[in-house]
Amino acid sequence: MPKHTLNKSDRLKSYTKIRALFNAGEKLKQFPLTVFYLFGEEKAEEKKEGSLQMGVAVGSRNFKKAVDRNLLKRRIREAYRLQKNELRAVLLESQTVLEVFFVYGDNQIADYATISNAMKKILEKLQDIHAKKINQQDGNG
Repeated sequence: MPKHTLNKSDRLKSYTKIRALFNAGEKLKQFPLTVFYLFGEEKAEEKKEGSLQMGVAVGSRNFKKAVDRNLLKRRIREAYRLQKNELRAVLLESQTVLEVFFVYGDNQIADYATISNAMKKILEKLQDIHAKKINQQDGNG
């Protein structure tokens, strides 16, 4: 059984990677989350970093108190941590790197169940998108 962890190497922290993700990446919405994602080929130096990296943001415009922002970020990270293993296995098998960034878009604090359901749908959509990209590469190559 795979471990449900979220290590330092699983976090997307590089300013240049985050900037590239927002500039060149694609966008996907599943209320209350908006997801920016970018697929890439796995390189030798990225093997140690991991094939799946994530970041989380909750805007201070809607949530003035840091306590509320931190609560939502914890809920998003927890939902991701528990559900990422299936997507990670698919990415490792195809030697693909995926960077995702979750942005919370509602002005109300959502409960964990709502965030978890949205995360499940998002990760399934990302798997579908990845499968389509792999099929296109196989067809072209």
